[in-house]
Amino acid sequence: MMQKKSFTFQLFIMGGFFFFFYMFFALATSIYRDYKLETEIETFEDVINDLADRANQKPSDLKYLQSDEYKDRYAKENLNLLNPGEKLIILPDPKQNVEQGPVELMTDILSPNSVLNKPNNQQWWGYFFGQTLSVDTTTNNVPNRFFEPEESEPIES
Repeated sequence: MMQKKSFTFQLFIMGGFFFFFYMFFALATSIYRDYKLETEIETFEDVINDLADRANQKPSDLKYLQSDEYKDRYAKENLNLLNPGEKLIILPDPKQNVEQGPVELMTDILSPNSVLNKPNNQQWWGYFFGQTLSVDTTTNNVPNRFFEPEESEPIES
């Protein structure tokens, strides 16, 4: 009889251990799933916040792109145009440099149109590391008040 009790007791202890391990495993997997879910929620919240920030930024970007300041900057940087009264800095090419003559000789060699046709990065490179000249604006390279269309004669058909 003692043996039956002891076997039942052993069986009860083994069942308790299995139940404990099962509960521990269930708890651990539940905590892991909660952790994954929380990180996914945080990722979605970050994406939502980024999209909200970008959506809130759009009106101010649109306002800037419609401003005269942007149009003037665009005309200067991309179209190489100047406002009336501004001066243009001419950046000569090293092969066009005249070492013996005065600066006036270089203005004969360089025309404003040759400098205006260079990309901005080359103009700035020459400005910082080469010789520079300044030229007053002419009517050829002055924008018509921030891209307003020129009045042209009607086309006769």
